[in-house]
Amino acid sequence: MSLDPRTLAAAFVLLSAVLSVLLLLAWIQNRKVRALAWWSATFGLIPLGISMANLGADAPNPLNLLVANAAITLGYGALYAGCLAFNGRVVTIRTVALGSAVWVAAFPFIHEFLGARITVLALISGAYAALSGWELSRHAPQRLASQRAAVILLYGLAVFNLLRAVLGLPLGSLFGMNIAVSRWSAELALFLVVYAPALAFSFLSMAKERLECEHRKAEQALRESEEHYRYSVEFNPQIPWTANPQGDVLHMSPRWCNLTGMPPEEALGQGWIRALHPDDVPTVAQHWLDAVASRRSVDIEYRLCLAEAGYRWFRVRATPRLDEHGAVVRWYGTVEDIHDRKRAEKQLHWAAYHDDLSGLPNRRFFVERLRAALDDTLDRSRRVGLLILDLDYLKHINDQFGHDAGDALLKEFGQRLRRIVRAADTVARLSGDEFAVVLSDVAGEESVAAVAQAILVQMQEPLTHNGKTLDCRTSIGGAISGEHSLSAEELLKQADLALYSCKATARSTFAMFKPIMRDEAQKTASALEIARRALEHDWIEPFYQPKVELGSGRLAGFEALLRWRHPRMGIQSPDTLAPAFDDMELGLALGARMLACVVRDMRRWVDAGLDIGRVSINASSAEFRRDDYAQRVLAHLREAGIPPNRFGVEVTETVFLDHNVEHAQKTLRALSEGGVSIALDDFGTGYASLSHLKLFPVNVLKIDRSFVDGLETDTDDAAIVKAVLSLGQSLDIRVVAEGVETAAQASFLREHGCDMGQGYHFGRPMPAGGIVHFMTSRALDAGGDNNGERGEAHSPMKAPST
Repeated sequence: MSLDPRTLAAAFVLLSAVLSVLLLLAWIQNRKVRALAWWSATFGLIPLGISMANLGADAPNPLNLLVANAAITLGYGALYAGCLAFNGRVVTIRTVALGSAVWVAAFPFIHEFLGARITVLALISGAYAALSGWELSRHAPQRLASQRAAVILLYGLAVFNLLRAVLGLPLGSLFGMNIAVSRWSAELALFLVVYAPALAFSFLSMAKERLECEHRKAEQALRESEEHYRYSVEFNPQIPWTANPQGDVLHMSPRWCNLTGMPPEEALGQGWIRALHPDDVPTVAQHWLDAVASRRSVDIEYRLCLAEAGYRWFRVRATPRLDEHGAVVRWYGTVEDIHDRKRAEKQLHWAAYHDDLSGLPNRRFFVERLRAALDDTLDRSRRVGLLILDLDYLKHINDQFGHDAGDALLKEFGQRLRRIVRAADTVARLSGDEFAVVLSDVAGEESVAAVAQAILVQMQEPLTHNGKTLDCRTSIGGAISGEHSLSAEELLKQADLALYSCKATARSTFAMFKPIMRDEAQKTASALEIARRALEHDWIEPFYQPKVELGSGRLAGFEALLRWRHPRMGIQSPDTLAPAFDDMELGLALGARMLACVVRDMRRWVDAGLDIGRVSINASSAEFRRDDYAQRVLAHLREAGIPPNRFGVEVTETVFLDHNVEHAQKTLRALSEGGVSIALDDFGTGYASLSHLKLFPVNVLKIDRSFVDGLETDTDDAAIVKAVLSLGQSLDIRVVAEGVETAAQASFLREHGCDMGQGYHFGRPMPAGGIVHFMTSRALDAGGDNNGERGEAHSPMKAPST
């Protein structure tokens, strides 16, 4: 029985249309396998082209042949695109349409030659089939059983087309074709009727296997996630728990029971409250009730009684899960052990308010107590007395007997002061050999003088230390609040002036402030005059000290330090200008000059292609007494084209104690919001308050050099440094250690998580012109010692407030 070529061709076209629709429906059902859409196009375009060329009543005209075979080559392009998409590779229009473009370009030259047309068409089709087989066999992300069958069919199609291209029409003899037949043969149609379903079902099987593999992976990932959650819950140092909408605990981690010794069933409901410290129960219970009523998150700290006795601090946080109507479905919370952090904070808090050597309140505590005492006298006929004391011979004792003797003298001096004054009075060590006594309620100057005389008498008795006699005598300046209200700073200044007057006349005596003593402040005026001349003649010059990332050794940036260049004596320390930084006019002018110089230098370095990191500048308290400092800084940076995140401002805690603290807070927030980093300098030296870290936007804490210097010998210094580092890590605040002079100090800081170091170990302050050489030397000799000497370990590195 003979086969009708036209009938078989029509059957192939109909079969391919069904397969195309089947592949398209499979793609619509699961769009993850994008290759099905391309293969659907393949089984639609190829039969479309075959039907246009072979099912007409008459022989096809050239235009018909051009379009028909273009559709066939485009279908082969879609076949290759589907293989690329199946492997997750990029598919481009050029990839799909290249074969059709070649056919269209060649057709004008070959349309009259049947053999040439067949050869070109077969070459294009064979190339696409071979590329498709290669793609599935070599680039598949995973090996599928049905994929191997598809590869065999594609390579078979490639071989068939290539043979057809080489042999041309004579290939018909392989199928019993009449060599004169120029359009279609029954054998060829029968071959495609069998081949097309096999290839289509191979593609469908590949898609099915792919989806099954992804499903298995998803199930495995889910099991892994469940195991991860289980391990996270069981081994997490935090204790998870859940509660119902009314606040009754439904589930408590077994770790709670191990920690408190309370059986699991007793902790449910409200039973967990029995494990709390009795003093914490009312506050915690009320806080929890308020949270349940308001549906707001819970964050509270309390003490728990442990199974082995004793209490530890814990932090409890909980968040409600709400439904679509806003009603609470369940509470989810954790219990976290924060006892070590609380202990470190307590130690740090004590260090922030007290002098480490003598145990007395420090300057910050003293200022607050003095202000409070003055505030109490506003509406009463009470007066506040103030004594400022200075040990007369501490330097001599340190030089002659050593600093241990000097420390012993300071401790004894503080203890004697405590024994002399009343319990209601405040004794503080302000700095070095300077002490203060706040007499909270005195009748008049006579009362202040009587206390001072008692101190002088008591201090006449020398101190014996290691068989050596130490002179404990002191000079005292006194002041008293008058009828007109005085600020703490004004009263302190009066007492200071009295002390300076006392020391200028005769040591180991007492002097009460008199208005005439203001004349003795002429030296301050002299310093102000020097500052004015330095500004007028442009003697101000910033020096730059590098900061280094301790973890990587990478240069993090520089701190700009004020120096001034005398025309004859050269570079001078800013100490001679110190009083000017508290002057409103000069302090602002000095700060503005430094800002302009630093921004100008930064612009030069950026233009030279140097990666200088972040450059920070010190800001004085005077600059915060006006509310435009942030605008001026950001405007300078904007005009110079310097990104704000490459700039930082360093402030000391004196800024926070200024009367214009509102300006300071507003200014610092504006700088921070503008992208400028805020550093709290000299942290822990007497003014630092933990509340400042909450009220002010602080990005960086700078550990004072006095703590770093004692890291290797003083365990208390090391403990304070660790506490500051722990605080910085807890609050996500970067920490810089100042005064790093040895590799051992740098190693200690790095091991305990300090972010950056600054000091002679990494580089001395240098003029702007030395930065290029410094960075070049650093690049050529990475890891080398940048300083190596300690000659100026304790010399002033920067001005007191700029």
